[in-house]
Amino acid sequence: MNNHSLLENTQIEDWFDNQTVMQILHISSRTLQSLRTKGILPYSRIGNKIYYCRQDIIKILSTHYITNDENIK
Repeated sequence: MNNHSLLENTQIEDWFDNQTVMQILHISSRTLQSLRTKGILPYSRIGNKIYYCRQDIIKILSTHYITNDENIK
């Protein structure tokens, strides 16, 4: 299943603006901008407003998930 298919199944409630994503992830606007610029967090732009899909936020958190076993070295 490609990304376009995933997006077709999203609801309007599944999209967050910059402020909401910064609050959810506890990050600054500069960090959020870096995630966009580096291609780590996909986004959609309508005019000057940027939106992020809930599934992409969950994916980035899952990708960077670290278990206790990985911390012990």
